[in-house]
Amino acid sequence: MEHGFAGTREKLTSSIPVDDQIELRPVSTDDGEELYQAIERNRARLQEWLPWAGLTFNREELLHSLGQKEIENASRASLTTHIRFRGKICGAVGLHTIDARHRNSSIGYWLDSAYEGQGIMTRACGAMLTTGFESYGLHRIEIRCGTGNARSSAIPRRLGFVEEGVLREAEWVADRWVDLRVFSMLKHDWP
Repeated sequence: MEHGFAGTREKLTSSIPVDDQIELRPVSTDDGEELYQAIERNRARLQEWLPWAGLTFNREELLHSLGQKEIENASRASLTTHIRFRGKICGAVGLHTIDARHRNSSIGYWLDSAYEGQGIMTRACGAMLTTGFESYGLHRIEIRCGTGNARSSAIPRRLGFVEEGVLREAEWVADRWVDLRVFSMLKHDWP
């Protein structure tokens, strides 16, 4: 089993093409200002569901975080990408910490509200699933969403994930405990 995983260890340094309008580019500190502006435009809605997006999150923290993500991408500890729609950053999607022994990870994502309703995130998550299974040798990928976040929960449902249950008070976000829905996709179930 480990031999099959080891055979998929090529480093991802280039973009992941999704379609003729969308690509996933590995994060870079060079994109910091454009990304920060997208976060600022969406901060009120992001901080409701994402612990990192609180009011104190600033440019310096973002640049530090991007630098860390570049290191994690290079070492294949995780994979964080920016979603570019027609060349502009409109959000992010990535594989959180990759458990090489058990061959699993989870997908996290956010999208600029100006780009909602176009299927961008569903396509981006689909491409991330394919990358996780084919390039990282994963067997299982989860998505966890706040139970009150209907837009976010719609993504795994559209992609055919299995909803496994709810983790009660599993995440501290915006001064409250949030219950998380857990969805999973197994490699043999992904087309």
